[in-house]
Amino acid sequence: MATHNVGRRGTGVVRMGGHQEGYCRPPYPGGRPAPYVDQEIIQGNGQMLTVWACNAFQTTLNAEQYRNEILRRSDIVKQAMRKVRGASPEQMAEVIHKAVKEDGGLFVTVIDLYSTKFAEAAHLVLPAAHAGEMNLTSMNGERRLRLSERFMDPPGTAKPDCMIAADMANALRKRYESEGNADMAQRFEGFDWTTEEDAFNDGFRRAGQPGAPHIDSQGGPTGHLATYERLRAAGNNGVQLPIKEYRDGQLIGTEMLYTDNKFDTDDGKAHFQAAPWNGMPDVVEAQRKKYRFWINNGRTNQIWQTAYHDQYVEFRRGRYPMAPLEINPEDARDLGIESGDLVELFNDYGATTAMAYIEPDIKQGHVFMEAMYFNSVTGDLVTPWTDRNIIPYYKGTWQMFAELDALKTTPTK
Repeated sequence: MATHNVGRRGTGVVRMGGHQEGYCRPPYPGGRPAPYVDQEIIQGNGQMLTVWACNAFQTTLNAEQYRNEILRRSDIVKQAMRKVRGASPEQMAEVIHKAVKEDGGLFVTVIDLYSTKFAEAAHLVLPAAHAGEMNLTSMNGERRLRLSERFMDPPGTAKPDCMIAADMANALRKRYESEGNADMAQRFEGFDWTTEEDAFNDGFRRAGQPGAPHIDSQGGPTGHLATYERLRAAGNNGVQLPIKEYRDGQLIGTEMLYTDNKFDTDDGKAHFQAAPWNGMPDVVEAQRKKYRFWINNGRTNQIWQTAYHDQYVEFRRGRYPMAPLEINPEDARDLGIESGDLVELFNDYGATTAMAYIEPDIKQGHVFMEAMYFNSVTGDLVTPWTDRNIIPYYKGTWQMFAELDALKTTPTK
């Protein structure tokens, strides 16, 4: 509102994230705030962890302790499994159950495209399919829903996420049915999908798009008009949600929201919320008093996200063999650091390494490091502090340098 991004063509309101989020999902079933899952695991709680399309070994805060604890607990299960080679599935399940129930182990399932760092802890890996290897519907920041069609086979036994979910649900349903537990079996009904289109029809078309008006001009949920056939005909233009109607062979969407000056609040008015800064959290302030540098972190334009795919591209990995760390020339001179040097960063929570880049735009006492890199994890230095809503404070850390003279190198080497 303050920047005139509402009701003006060419502007919009999004959360400034990098992810397309055209999906439907059921409401979160638990209470608020949600459990601090990382800390629950570190404290020895939980018996099974399913890691789906994310890699907290690189992306969470307090990552070093988190990673070490999961590797330790997953190894308890691996050691138990090694002792019963040749066991039947039922016997193996009993061994695993004892390891997690009585011995503090953690059974880990990883679902992803690549074998990520988290897969080192996994007991079960389910390979997923990528856009192009599957039919995918997604929505961007301007609410434009598109269909990206499959044009090649996924590798091996890889499947779309929705089909992996259906397999899980159907397996659980059959298990509960065999035990005569009708109530639990019923919770996993409705996943008789055979294609991605089945999942789309069951989710988006039936449930509508969350956050949008749920009834279109024809009296149905806002997504029920969007069939694969109609989205295919719409091509790259897709349709802007919410969908109003299907007319003359075209899906008619909504170009602009809030043109009636009514908002998604109880009174229909825009609310400006006070957001005072409460100062540094105590655990972060304690690091500030001990260490010299405030370590900021974020994306680097030349590398996509965490180098998730770029690490396999020779040009990218050759250019950035480790995460770049931008440092002020005066600070670098004081520490004897030159561009291309390999430096260690450490504080009370962990240590990591990075490749120095002299950058005059960086303030003294500050550094900027590529976030969540595949072999230089900034999160190893970040405190476990979250706010009262369990929102992570990814950038809350101070640290100190220790130059690794024995490993001095240059980017080209």
